[in-house]
Amino acid sequence: MKRIILLSLSLALWAQNPIDLRTRPFDTEVYIAAIDVQVNPTNMPSAMLWADPILMLYVRLDSFVDLRADIIRDQLKAQILDGTYQPVALRTRRGQSLTVHFKNLIGEETAPVRLVQGPVCKNCPAQKAYTFSYGPNAQYSKYPFLASIHTHGAAYSIENDGTRAGLNLANSPLNDGLVSPGEELTYFYKNLDAPGVWPMHDHALASHTVSRGLHMALVVEDKEPPLQHDFLIIFSDYPDYDQYIDDYYAQTFIPPFLHMQNSNVMHAHALNGFAAMLAPRANMAMNMGGTPFDAMRSDMLPEPKTPVFEVQAGQLVRFRLLSYGSSTTHSFHLHGHVWWDSVLNKLVDNVAIPAGDARDVVLYAGGGPYFFSRNTDAFKPSDDVKLRSGPGDWLYHCHVIPHVKHGMWGIFRVLPP
Repeated sequence: MKRIILLSLSLALWAQNPIDLRTRPFDTEVYIAAIDVQVNPTNMPSAMLWADPILMLYVRLDSFVDLRADIIRDQLKAQILDGTYQPVALRTRRGQSLTVHFKNLIGEETAPVRLVQGPVCKNCPAQKAYTFSYGPNAQYSKYPFLASIHTHGAAYSIENDGTRAGLNLANSPLNDGLVSPGEELTYFYKNLDAPGVWPMHDHALASHTVSRGLHMALVVEDKEPPLQHDFLIIFSDYPDYDQYIDDYYAQTFIPPFLHMQNSNVMHAHALNGFAAMLAPRANMAMNMGGTPFDAMRSDMLPEPKTPVFEVQAGQLVRFRLLSYGSSTTHSFHLHGHVWWDSVLNKLVDNVAIPAGDARDVVLYAGGGPYFFSRNTDAFKPSDDVKLRSGPGDWLYHCHVIPHVKHGMWGIFRVLPP
């Protein structure tokens, strides 16, 4: 019997287990695959959302030996349904190199085939349902799903860019950078010289794949303060509504997400792959004898699928914030806390993260900022700073208010010291 390669994703017992980078190993060589998964990534019941969405995700594997794409899909689907899925985050050190072996599994083996409900545009065909599948043998797709990895911030030669552009392919076939379904390619990033958190995402058909989940994070470590927690939050959107409307009118692409019953395209905003949408939570609260104002309660309703960060008061915490916003800037606002913004040179409690960009926030849980980049006595932390606001379940969310409604919020749980 062939050996099945198990996923290297860390399984958590509960949906609120966050990505704490301090627990991640340092990587020099990894195996990454792109794959399509049929699953609902939000808190909404399928009857209220699209009945058959398809995500495209990167997944980290132990190797490419004896791969079973259907088994990988089942594992990812189970993790998303029980809330334990975490997007891939690669962690490296400044000055080292990184080798990424990449395989495109989109459309391989028993790829999902879906029914898509009727169109919303005036020029679309009149039939009420379509079938749609991915990959080189798809009957209804005009795009065979090539895929790639494009990395920000790293040092690499043009053949590792993951993009087909200009005269690169004409100059050399090795400069293609894209991978057909079932094929492999190795990307090499030499001497990582820029510390921070950097996007890694598909650039073969980015307008459709990135907003469906085909993105991950590259963390290049440098010197850091003595942190107790180093959390990663990836902001993303399902789906890129504007792109799908353009394609509807061009009649070139069948939408990758099902429409709601009223023929409006669902738009969700996610943190680390999950969206805690307030409308269904409000309905759940009313069914439990509450009101719509109880939609964020955890004693009445289950914890949100978005990350719930549980720390002790006074612990030093860093949030690394990476945005894949498809059409707008996202932001990070944390109730009851402030931190030092080195760009604005002032204390803030909200920071904007433009699409494709990242920000760092360092603070004491239940307290104030940690001025690790300032060497004056006036900014030395004190016990009063560490316990400025104290314990409690502090809300964090994007401060683009419609994004909160569509799922972009979570809980920063500060326990007594």
